Amino acid sequence: MENKDNKKSVSNFFKREGFYVVLFVCLCIVATVTAITTRNNKKVDNKPQTTQNQKSNPEKPNSVSLSQKDKEINNAVQVKQNENGKKGETGIKISSKQEAAVSTTSQPKFIKPVEGEIVMKYSQTPIWWETSKSYRPNFGINVKANVGTVVKAVANGEVKAVDENGSFGTSITIYHPENGKTTFYGNLDKEVKVKKGDKVTQGQEIGKIGKSSLRGMSEEIGNNFLHFEILKNSKEDPQFASENPEKYIKY
Repeated sequence: MENKDNKKSVSNFFKREGFYVVLFVCLCIVATVTAITTRNNKKVDNKPQTTQNQKSNPEKPNSVSLSQKDKEINNAVQVKQNENGKKGETGIKISSKQEAAVSTTSQPKFIKPVEGEIVMKYSQTPIWWETSKSYRPNFGINVKANVGTVVKAVANGEVKAVDENGSFGTSITIYHPENGKTTFYGNLDKEVKVKKGDKVTQGQEIGKIGKSSLRGMSEEIGNNFLHFEILKNSKEDPQFASENPEKYIKY
C-alpha cells in the first residue's frame, strides 16, 4: 500500500514539474528566434542603398557619381579655356575694333610722289595765286620738277578717280585703306598709267608731270610742278578735310 502511494506521489511530481520544463523550453526557443531576427535586420540595414540607375547598370554601380564628376571637370576646363581666350599675352583682351583703330591711326609710311623741291607750301589761310591774281588757301604742296618727271603712288591703294578737266588739270585720286588716307596728284600729263578701280602699289608709276594745271603757275616756276594733297578721308565725301603733306613726307 505504501509503494502505491509512493508511485502516485512521484507521478504527480513529474506531471507538475513537467509543465515548467516545457514552459522553459518554449521560452528558450522564442528568445533564440528573436535574437536571430534582430541580427538579420541589422545586416540588411548596413547594406548600401542601390539607386534606380545602379540597378539598371549593375556593372557600373558608381556611374551617376562618375558622370557628375566628369561634368564638373569639363566645366572647369571650359572656364579655364574661356579665361585664356579672353586674355592675350599681357592678360588684356584686345578686340578687333581696337586693333582696327590702332592700324588706322598709325603713322602712314608714304614716299615722295616726285623728286624736287617745294615752291608753294600748304596753307589753310589765303595766299597769293599768281594765275588768278587772288588770295586763296592751298590745300596741298606744289613740288617743282621738270615736265615729264615720273610721278609715283606714295603707298598701296586703289585709284578712285582720274580727271582731265579739274582746276589742276589732269589729276589722279588714290585711296589708301591701310591708313584711311586719300592722296591727290595734279598737273599731270594726259597720258596717265592707271584708270579708275586699278590697284596700285607703293612706288608704282601712275603718270608724269605735264602742263595741264590752271592753278599754281607763276612767272618763277611756270607750270613745272606737281600739285600734291593728302586728305583725311575719301574725296568722294563732301566733308573731307586736307592735311599738310609735310607732316608725312619730308622734302
